[in-house]
Amino acid sequence: MRIPIKAVRKIHIRLALVVTFSAALSSVLVYGIFLGVLFIGFGGQDRAELDSRLLSYWAAWQYGRAEAVFSQASTDMEEHGGRPFLLTLSGPEGEMLGALIPGAWGNFELMDVELGQLSPGTYATLRSEGMQYALLVTGTVLDDGSRLLVGVSTENRQFLVRMYQRYYPWTIAAIVLAGLIVGIFSSRRLLMPIGELNEEIDRIIVTGELGRRLDSPGTGDSFDILISRYNRLLDRVELLISGMRDTLDAVAHDLRTPLTRLRGHAEMALRKNNPDEYEEALAVVVEQTDQAVALLSAIMDIAEAEQGMLHFDIVPCNLSALAAEVCEMYGFIADEKGISISFEAPETLKLMGDPTRLRQIFGNLVDNAVKYSPGESKIDVLCGEDGDDCWFEVIDEGPGVADGEKHRVFERFYRGDRSRASRGLGLGLSMVKALVEAHGGSVFLADVNKRGACFKVVLPKNANLSV
Repeated sequence: MRIPIKAVRKIHIRLALVVTFSAALSSVLVYGIFLGVLFIGFGGQDRAELDSRLLSYWAAWQYGRAEAVFSQASTDMEEHGGRPFLLTLSGPEGEMLGALIPGAWGNFELMDVELGQLSPGTYATLRSEGMQYALLVTGTVLDDGSRLLVGVSTENRQFLVRMYQRYYPWTIAAIVLAGLIVGIFSSRRLLMPIGELNEEIDRIIVTGELGRRLDSPGTGDSFDILISRYNRLLDRVELLISGMRDTLDAVAHDLRTPLTRLRGHAEMALRKNNPDEYEEALAVVVEQTDQAVALLSAIMDIAEAEQGMLHFDIVPCNLSALAAEVCEMYGFIADEKGISISFEAPETLKLMGDPTRLRQIFGNLVDNAVKYSPGESKIDVLCGEDGDDCWFEVIDEGPGVADGEKHRVFERFYRGDRSRASRGLGLGLSMVKALVEAHGGSVFLADVNKRGACFKVVLPKNANLSV
C-alpha cells in the first residue's frame, strides 16, 4: 500500500484522478438524464398509442359491436403490423367475448377485477413472474356494461435498460482509463513549469547563485505570473542580502572605533590603577556606548522602514506647524554658528502622517544643513503644496554635493569627501529616505543656483500608510 499512497500524493496524479472522477460522474449524470428522458418519452408514447387504439375500438363498437371491434383490430394488424398489442372484450357478466393476446402475454392476469375499474386516461401495469417486461393497459366500460381493454408491452423500455446494463460498465471503464491516461499526460505537461521552478530553487539553494532567473513564456497564465513573481522575489532577496552585507560591513567598521576606544580607555585606567582615572574612563565608556546604541537604533529604524515593519501613528498633521517647531529648535544651534534660518510656509498644510517621524525627517535635513553650512550663512526652509501633494525644501549655503556623489548621498554610511571632517554616523539621509518612502513620498536633491545643497521632500496628503 505504500507505493499507491505515495503516488496519489503527487499533484499530477491527483489532477488526473480529479479529471477522471469528473468525467465519470458527468457520464453517470448524462446516462441518468438520458435514460430518464427515454423512459418518459416511451411512457408517453405508450399511453398515446393506448388512448388512440381505445378510441378507435370504442368507435367501432358503436356501429358494429364486437364484430366491428375485432374486424378493426384485424385490419390494424394487417395494414400496420409492427408492434403487437393486447385487445380483450368481455360481456356485462364478465364472460369473454373475444381477445387478441400475442405470444406469452396469456401469462399475465388479464381477468383481474381491478382492470374493470379502468377508464380512459387511467392505466394499470401488469407484471408476471419470469417475464422480463410488463404490460401497460387501459380500458373502458361500454354502454351495455361490456368491458374493453387494450394494452402494449414495455419490452422496448426493458430492452433499452438491458442494453445499458450490459454495455455501460464497459463505457465507464473506457472513460476512466482514457481520463487517467489523458489526465496524467496533460497534467505532466501543464505542471512542467513548476518542475522547472523547483529545480531552479534547488539549484539556487545548493549553489547560492541568486542571480539566476527563469525565462518567462509570456503566455500571461497563472504559471507565467508565478514565474514572474518568482523572479521578482529573487530580485528582492538579492537586493536585501546585498544591502544586509553592506550594512553588516559598515556596522562592523563603524562599531570597531567606539569598541576599540572603549577597550583602550578601560585598559589604560586599569594599568594606572588610579581611582581618579576610573571616572574619566567610565565617562568615555558611556559616551562610546551611547554612540554605538544610536548607530544600531538608526540602522534598525531604517531597515524596518524599508521593509514596511516600522510602526506609524497616523493622524492628521499640519506640515507647516511641524516644520516651524523644528526650525525653532535648531535655531539655537544655528545662532551659535552665526547661521540664520529663514522659514516660509502657508499657515496650514494638512496631510495624513506620523508627526514624530515627520519631525525626524525635518530634523535630519535641517541638522544636516546647519552642520555643513559655514558661519554667517543662511538656510531657507520652504513649504508648499502642489495638487494632492505637500512639499518642503531645505536649502543651505554649504559646500553642496559633488555631481559624482549625488546618486549615493542616500546610501547607508556613505559620507562624501566634503563631509568626512564632520562628526556623524552617515545614516541621516538614509533615515530620511526610508521614512519619506514609508509615507509614500520621495526625496531628492534639487538644483539651486550659487547655493549649497537643496533637499526636496514630496509627501502625498492622503497616503495609504501601514500602521
